[in-house]
Amino acid sequence: MDRREEKFLIPNNWCDPLAKSLDKDYKVLEINGNRQFEYSNLYFDTPENICLNDHIRERKNKYKVRIRLYVNSNICFLEIKKKNVHGRTMKMRIQRTSEKWDSPLTDFEKRFLSERVPFASELSPVLYISYSRFTLAQLNRCERITLDTNLTYTTIQGEISKPLHGLVVVELKQAETNRRSPLFVFLRSMPERTTQLGRIIKISKYVLGRLSSDDSLSPRTYLSKLKVLRRATKAIKTI
Repeated sequence: MDRREEKFLIPNNWCDPLAKSLDKDYKVLEINGNRQFEYSNLYFDTPENICLNDHIRERKNKYKVRIRLYVNSNICFLEIKKKNVHGRTMKMRIQRTSEKWDSPLTDFEKRFLSERVPFASELSPVLYISYSRFTLAQLNRCERITLDTNLTYTTIQGEISKPLHGLVVVELKQAETNRRSPLFVFLRSMPERTTQLGRIIKISKYVLGRLSSDDSLSPRTYLSKLKVLRRATKAIKTI
């Protein structure tokens, strides 16, 4: 998979008008009568937080490594996401066959990572992320829009946090960037649009989760990224 991705934060009450505005151009993903799908993820990083820091510092080549469970279908993958200097995201994955979705990696899976991630041998689980996803697709433009709600972070120690209460993470996935996409048109039309709400954000669900759930990370080092969350949370209180 090779694509471009943009992320936005919107308040919950924008979801219905967004879906209605895109109704003519997009098809809703529906499987066996379901339109809302549950995702569980286990993310990996190194003791030095290479994945986290490379994303925050906007390094040329950035990696995310995770196990993803599609809860509704009980299908699980080990996935690598690599974002290159040109802003393109490539996803590589293999299906897992272990009895438990988040069980330790097999030797085969470790080889899969080592052939694609320079620091694979240093990786270990650091954070669980779960959410519900609603997907819209425009096949002619090879474009998908996902809306992630009820975002929940769980540390390896079992501590749970929901820092995006009242907010939805919207992702636009395109073969090539097109700012005339109906999603951009809708967001520009919203009078409540602010610095953080309805505008492109340069921060991922993983980065948000680490910064909001790991007290060992220096707040000063990650201050600019934490401001995104604080401003968005403050903005929805004024709507």
